[in-house]
Amino acid sequence: MKVVFTPVMLAGALCITLASGLAQNGFPTVVKWAEGAPNATSDVKNDQKVEGLKTDDVHIWVSLSELKDTQYNRVWVKVSNNGKTPIDFNPLSAVLLKGDKAVKAEAPDKAAGSIQRYGEAKAQELSSAHCNNMIATQCQPNNTQIQESKQVQSFTSQQSQWLRDNAVKEKTLAPGDDVEGFIAFKKDKKAADYTLHIPVGAQTFEFPLSAQNKAPSYDNN
Repeated sequence: MKVVFTPVMLAGALCITLASGLAQNGFPTVVKWAEGAPNATSDVKNDQKVEGLKTDDVHIWVSLSELKDTQYNRVWVKVSNNGKTPIDFNPLSAVLLKGDKAVKAEAPDKAAGSIQRYGEAKAQELSSAHCNNMIATQCQPNNTQIQESKQVQSFTSQQSQWLRDNAVKEKTLAPGDDVEGFIAFKKDKKAADYTLHIPVGAQTFEFPLSAQNKAPSYDNN
């Protein structure tokens, strides 16, 4: 049977084709960091490797390090808008990929609260007396245990507040504007190599990063 295309059918087909093309073109452009690439930079600051990528519109720098004696790593990021139109940046859209596993960025308040609760629980554990074959009422923590408990709670409280104060904020960057700060990611149990995916405006930037994923030293007590 011969199919005859009417003007209405042709118009509908054209609309579908245009919509499909717009959807495909709507995907973010992926810009990958590669050693020696003309748009990639690499530096070492404060013993940490800093990787950068540049496009016509965006300059972005990142560096991964641990948030010491917590369950979190931190990624320092700086984003500059070198274009002529505003761009949106949401740090919580960042993700660390390891194979088929994704570690999502965690909201600063949530991560800070988790660090605080960890410190309180660990402090309570450290201040609990560890006595064998004694009456419970006669078993008391010694001065060393009490002091270590206070130090753990104080330190984790400081780390928690530090993250709240230094976390990078979601922002619409005007031309010539920039923003910088830290993004929190939950640690894995072992050292790992990751690919950081971080969307900025209509572009997604990818960086190869590595983490030791050291457990808090208090977990060894």
